[in-house]
Amino acid sequence: MVRVCNRALTDFCHNHLGIQIHHGPQSHALETERVESSSGPARTHPCLADLKPTIVGPRVEHKDEFTCKGGVDAGRLVNLARKGLYSTAKEMGGNVLLEEKSAHPLSLYQRRDQFKVTIHYSATVARSCWPDAQRPVEIEAAKGIKGLMTVIDRHPEF
Repeated sequence: MVRVCNRALTDFCHNHLGIQIHHGPQSHALETERVESSSGPARTHPCLADLKPTIVGPRVEHKDEFTCKGGVDAGRLVNLARKGLYSTAKEMGGNVLLEEKSAHPLSLYQRRDQFKVTIHYSATVARSCWPDAQRPVEIEAAKGIKGLMTVIDRHPEF
């Protein structure tokens, strides 16, 4: 039965989401598979790209680990990680994020229908007369798993 469900999930991900899942050797241990997604090279939002910031600070990173059930809305999780990074930037005296980049590998736990998502978000902290975009760059590149996502656990790391 597990093989049938596993094959159905693989076919669905490949046909509808364009995600290729490779199956490892069968074992009685907890089976995991990984799906990688990234925003690509570091980018600044178009609304801030042509502006000269008044102060440019250091590059900072934020890491969030989520455990989800039922599906993965990667765009929403990336947005949560960005908000965590933005609050760190505000504590440092910045009001905008420049040269943003995110990476979010998904680990699929087949036996428990759970997904572990680790979001790595980095950006350069700066101060500008223009407001921050409040939206992750290349959010459209975030790959997820269709379904109703329930976040079971969250572990932010700064």
